[in-house]
Amino acid sequence: MVIIHLQEVTPDSGIETPDMSVGKQMMRNHVRNLLNVLSLKERKIIKLRFGIDGGKQRSLSEIGESRALYRLKQNMNSHGLNAYADLLV
Repeated sequence: MVIIHLQEVTPDSGIETPDMSVGKQMMRNHVRNLLNVLSLKERKIIKLRFGIDGGKQRSLSEIGESRALYRLKQNMNSHGLNAYADLLV
């Protein structure tokens, strides 16, 4: 007579299987290679949009807004208005 315990039949969904772990690592490497083909600006936008490298996912409008604020701050600094640039945060 063969005795089967419940834990042998019911997989733990919290534990990643080795093949899933390897698959995810291969996918990460592939995405990194694809990102390296892009320009620095494009790469930054993609990383912000999809939360790559541990960041939170952002909408395109959030990305556009943050880039616009950055440009405004740079423009203000170049015109000697850097005292006001901190107010844009």
